[in-house]
Amino acid sequence: MELTGHGVMVVLVLFFAPAVGSVLRSVAFRNRAAGKVEMIRAKGESRSAGKGRRTGKRGRRG
Repeated sequence: MELTGHGVMVVLVLFFAPAVGSVLRSVAFRNRAAGKVEMIRAKGESRSAGKGRRTGKRGRRG
């Protein structure tokens, strides 16, 4: 069996396909996690920004 340049490429692609798939899944997981963290931070910032402007019963004395 004689492998040409294209044959070698096909063998290499088939050999490394599972590893590449694993890397892609890992990257996708990290991107989703980073997006979730960003959403949580944004919610926290919007809550803290709202607290500074509002005055409740304890905020005004006098």
